[in-house]
Amino acid sequence: MWAYFKWEFRQFFTNKKNIAIYVILLFLALYFALKVAPLYEPIEKADVAEMEARYKTREDFIKTAGSRAYVHPAVGYALAIFPQWNELDKARVEAIGNKDYLKYVEATAEWYLYSDAIIANSGEFFYNPLYYTYGNDFGHADGHYGYGYTGSRFSGYVGENPELSMELFEEKTALQTLQRLLNDYLPIVFFISCIFLSVDIVLKDRRNPSVLKGFPIADWKKLCVKGIIAFIGSVMSFIPLCVGFVLIGLQNGFGNLSLPVPIYSYIEKTFTNISMGTFILKNALFISVWILFFIVIILFLSLIVKAEFINLFVSLSVIAAEWLYSDRGMGAYSDIERYPTSFVQVGQIISGYKNFIYESQHLTYQNGLIIVGGCTLIIMILILIVSQSKRFKLIA
Repeated sequence: MWAYFKWEFRQFFTNKKNIAIYVILLFLALYFALKVAPLYEPIEKADVAEMEARYKTREDFIKTAGSRAYVHPAVGYALAIFPQWNELDKARVEAIGNKDYLKYVEATAEWYLYSDAIIANSGEFFYNPLYYTYGNDFGHADGHYGYGYTGSRFSGYVGENPELSMELFEEKTALQTLQRLLNDYLPIVFFISCIFLSVDIVLKDRRNPSVLKGFPIADWKKLCVKGIIAFIGSVMSFIPLCVGFVLIGLQNGFGNLSLPVPIYSYIEKTFTNISMGTFILKNALFISVWILFFIVIILFLSLIVKAEFINLFVSLSVIAAEWLYSDRGMGAYSDIERYPTSFVQVGQIISGYKNFIYESQHLTYQNGLIIVGGCTLIIMILILIVSQSKRFKLIA
């Protein structure tokens, strides 16, 4: 058994196709760290000019309208809410000017929560204009999510009191960049890498049938070894990506694992914070379960179909399937949570963003582990059953 494990291990990591995949991942990491990451501009950033413009506009309005004896009710409402809004903007500007980042954090957390409370149910005021660009029909809802997220994040800085910096405020540190990527397409990069690394792990045996017949091991045991090797190789795909993480950390700081990560609750319609370390660990576990799922899919298809194209097509279809049926708000009238493909974007599941855009309370981390893990277990049982049949032997 050990001799067979060493054979498969050497075959996997000397495979030219697999080496090329690791090199491509390294190139992507370097390109992202050196070219893409430095250009990142968040919607919610510490823009002093914007704060001052808001402050001066409101201040002029207060001086002009406040001197009138009689005003329209809408003007009266504005006069009632503008003073505190201006007080918070003034505190933010002064705090940045004095580099008093703790005061800036406190004022900013209160500003976002106060602003969201005013704008959310108002037709008179709007969120940051960037939420409404590109014809976004859901700009108001996205602004509500963005302000709630940012308010919760800055509130977490007050409690934890980490080493504060402008890079931290704009989520440019290495760990925050990793968090953003996990909420975006980094999990899919891992999954596609896993698929291409594993696609031929069974079918490559056609090239060495005489050698492999020398290992007197049952087919199901060989498949177990292949699955373990493919899992190790897929998990190791994070190593070349770590180069980009280190480069970003050297430029903007690494952050720390106690940083707050806002998690949205669809039931309570509010955010709560978990630590960065907890968020990354949950992503690592969920991604690992998905990687195992793709590996067992490939092992099963390799047994019954014996065609690399089918392995690729079916595996990649699982990743792409959600885009074929997804529609914003569909969780209110469909059982989207029953499909494993709805849980592919792992970070968005854990952060609660999927629940927000689909208006569902069931696209949760726990449900995802149960559904994807259950499907993986079922396919494993099928592999065990099919591998006992002489019709589906690995080597004829």
